[in-house]
Amino acid sequence: MIHSYPHDLVVSLQQRWSYTALDSKDDKKTYLLPATEVLNDLISTCYQVSQMQEETRQIRFRLMMAEPDDYGSADAGLLQGLFVMKFTNQRPFNTYELLKLAPALNFNNAMIGVRFREKDGLQIWGVIHTGSRWTQIIHGGSKTAVPLPKALAVHVMGPGRLTVFRGHEILVQLSAGKIISPAVNVFQAEWMTTRFSQVQKRLSAIHAQNPELVKNEWAKVDPDFVGKLYLEFFKHVISTVRRSGHGGMILSFPAGMANLISKDNPYISIKYRFTEGGASQQLKTLVLEIMKVLSIVCGRRYGPDYVAGWDDYVELQGKRLIPLDEQVFKYARFVAGLTGVDGAVVTTEGPELIGYGGIIQGNFEMGEHVAKALDPEGIQRKIERIESVGTRHRSCYYLCKKLHDALGIVVSQDGEVRIVTWGEDSVLYWDVIPIDFATD
Repeated sequence: MIHSYPHDLVVSLQQRWSYTALDSKDDKKTYLLPATEVLNDLISTCYQVSQMQEETRQIRFRLMMAEPDDYGSADAGLLQGLFVMKFTNQRPFNTYELLKLAPALNFNNAMIGVRFREKDGLQIWGVIHTGSRWTQIIHGGSKTAVPLPKALAVHVMGPGRLTVFRGHEILVQLSAGKIISPAVNVFQAEWMTTRFSQVQKRLSAIHAQNPELVKNEWAKVDPDFVGKLYLEFFKHVISTVRRSGHGGMILSFPAGMANLISKDNPYISIKYRFTEGGASQQLKTLVLEIMKVLSIVCGRRYGPDYVAGWDDYVELQGKRLIPLDEQVFKYARFVAGLTGVDGAVVTTEGPELIGYGGIIQGNFEMGEHVAKALDPEGIQRKIERIESVGTRHRSCYYLCKKLHDALGIVVSQDGEVRIVTWGEDSVLYWDVIPIDFATD
């Protein structure tokens, strides 16, 4: 494997950045990338600092290249949790200054403000307080992040791990010597949408038959709302497992396979099985209740012909929706916690939690082949020999070869994530890191 370095990240960033005017009417400014030599200086310096420690503390920080005035008026920013603190004297942008400044700033809440001038080069002008809601873009959630200028931002997350943003939009990441961009976002693939469309239809049908339904008062609910909420749920599960540091595996099967998987079978043995119904269908129960409340609230506001969707859910987080929303993500953390036991967490797309501690009865041998997907649909592929993965990955590959409807999410101890399934003629996997959760 040929590893990628800061220069490669700059090249990929330049390819991803749009130099055309932004589409949103709210955007008052089009942000351009600085010259290549400035970008190389910026990225290379960040990369070097990522390898350092300050009094045994690992260095993590965020920075953004925008002017203090780009963050709006001070009063408006304070009300949203967004404000800037300018230094009386700018500091030079170099490894020493970043090494001393970064430990004083909470990674989730503050950024370093950087600007470039021909005369002075790159300079640190102050600190930007953003609040932590932006993390839900990566970790899942329903809270709206404080708007940021659509300017260049760099997140240094660990040794050799840099993610580049345009505002809140993730563009490209360098991690473990690999460049990954949202172009391979499997969660936006048509096959993934099709796979879970039956669940959306099923829940929409159950919602439509709710005995409490008042037809002339309840608003309709967009079926896509279910898919969006499920995506946020699984984002939170995966991110929680990644941050745990122990890795894990989650297996998902079509609802029709529940009887096969939940009983003795030659494919997977589940040590801790749950009884059917009840709390094992917690997510389904929560989603149906959310759909009900959303229908009532939007019906009262906009009438019965209104179609409520994700934006309404985010906007109308009142006393009836907030507790339900909290329960969804508490349940996500509960599911993620089950991966702490050896073996897989086993679910259906219903969704129903079948059990955990699932041991797959078989294993791919070293030297066998799988295909790495190079696009969301898995049309472009690269054939790879199984050489650098452990038992967890090889057993998931084996199961997907035997049960073509299985979908596996494999999280390594180092935080690497792969989605695995059968791809018509071979086992197929997608690399998944936080960048795959970015939305436009």
